[in-house]
Amino acid sequence: MLKINCPVCETEFEIREDYLGRKLQCSSCNSKFYAWRDEKSGEILAEPLNQSVSKWIRCPHCWNYFDYREINYISRHIDLLGDNVLGAEAQARFLPLRFSANGLAIDARGNECPEMACPRCHLKIVDTMVELPTSFFSIVGSPASGKSYFLTSMIWQARKYLPKYFEYNMTDVEPEFNGVLNGYERTLFLSKEPQRAIALPKTELQGNGYSNQVLLDGVQVDLPRPFIFSLSPMPTHPLYATKRNMLERNVVFYDNAGEHFEPGRETPSNLATLHLIYTDGIIFLYDPLQDMRFRDECSEDDPQVQQLESANQVTYFNEMTSRIRQFTGLHSGEKYRQPLVIVIAKFDALKDTFDFPVEADSYIRYDEEKMEYYLDIQCIANVSFLLRQKLLDIAPDLVGAAEAFSETVYFVPASAFGRAPEIIEGAGQLPNGKNILGIRPEMIKPLWVEVPFLLQAYLHGLIEGRVCPVPDAEEIANYKVFEDSIVFAFPGSRTRVQLPANYRGIAVYCREDGKYYKVPAFEGDAPGSAGKTAPLEGQIDSDFWSRQ
Repeated sequence: MLKINCPVCETEFEIREDYLGRKLQCSSCNSKFYAWRDEKSGEILAEPLNQSVSKWIRCPHCWNYFDYREINYISRHIDLLGDNVLGAEAQARFLPLRFSANGLAIDARGNECPEMACPRCHLKIVDTMVELPTSFFSIVGSPASGKSYFLTSMIWQARKYLPKYFEYNMTDVEPEFNGVLNGYERTLFLSKEPQRAIALPKTELQGNGYSNQVLLDGVQVDLPRPFIFSLSPMPTHPLYATKRNMLERNVVFYDNAGEHFEPGRETPSNLATLHLIYTDGIIFLYDPLQDMRFRDECSEDDPQVQQLESANQVTYFNEMTSRIRQFTGLHSGEKYRQPLVIVIAKFDALKDTFDFPVEADSYIRYDEEKMEYYLDIQCIANVSFLLRQKLLDIAPDLVGAAEAFSETVYFVPASAFGRAPEIIEGAGQLPNGKNILGIRPEMIKPLWVEVPFLLQAYLHGLIEGRVCPVPDAEEIANYKVFEDSIVFAFPGSRTRVQLPANYRGIAVYCREDGKYYKVPAFEGDAPGSAGKTAPLEGQIDSDFWSRQ
């Protein structure tokens, strides 16, 4: 056996003679390198490959930011049971001193240990968290707003749309992390009895599948379980050869129970919503069926209309923004810099009263010359505008709170099922006396549920989007600009419209006269830049590509 040192972190380990000349990987820092014997001196030399090595890692469980050299490994020998953070039943975590010829850490009983863990919370860290940059996205909403259904349907659709239209693969980094979500997908989309109505369980505050309990600094703490995916460009992606390493990344989603956002829930022992500090984008679900002001807009045949009790969902939104401001140091007049997508969920109950068609795939366009698909940002932004106008008539407090908080806000209609659920016959009732509702898998046809994530991906430069021109759209000549807002009135109307900057260059539809009018672009705007806050090289968050 030959002793060599990693040329990056200088960790010493042993290799066999026949490993010389091969590509090796250090398990301490994960850097790749070649080792060979110098012909003249006989000395063993090592040189790192030309690669970008991630030096720092953000734990997806406790959000600890640590040097990769501090990473722990999970012991494998049965005698090494018991961990001071995870409890007596967990395998011990350790900082390795020895590595095998395969580059694997060796525990105190001589077993090779491939699995890594965070040095603070001791929860498992997958290999790709070390190798690739990571983007976090938070799903937020009140209790019973349909977050679990929404997230399941969104991921299911995104897994189909990304490779079909945008030359990306979205895969589980490890099934263990996405077990709950994969189970939901099987229930909704891969059922053996698609004609039988089913229902998903409510997202719990804590427990198996929803959170992990760890001992941090002597305090028992609940941490939410992340859903982790790998997003990687396909060889046919136009930037595969030149910017593959910038596009390839981990994508982490968090689905909290709505009760986590009740005032007073955030305590030293419950850090379930701390991910909001580090998120690269927020998707907030607003359930119109929990707002009495929307009842007249909803279908009377929808059984949810009679079952759900009214809730002040803006209170949950304000609690969320308060926590973000508190922990990030944003002052009251400073706007949040990450994109916020307000999803009007269960849109199937509203679509008959929404006087503009929202059709599946209507936001996807094809460039015949380049043979590439792209997001039609004109379509998405115009639907956002029309939905925003409707919300201003019914729930203006939601629009005001959202646009006072974030620089970039879109309103997106979505339906996880594409139709209303039904009462499950013979299933009994809930403890509150209400009927149990479900959906027949064979009837599910999601509507725009994937758009919030695709829009977030566009805003961060991961997929292409363009503002497609609208024929005969008239320019708005009379307008005023106030910092990041633009104020105007449609010709012939005395109603003032005030829009944030992400609508610049968009043609918006006027319901009064049935025409499109183009919102003026700001000085210096590039064609098709509406809503996109920065190009690939300079994202909304300057640390997006190398999360600090």
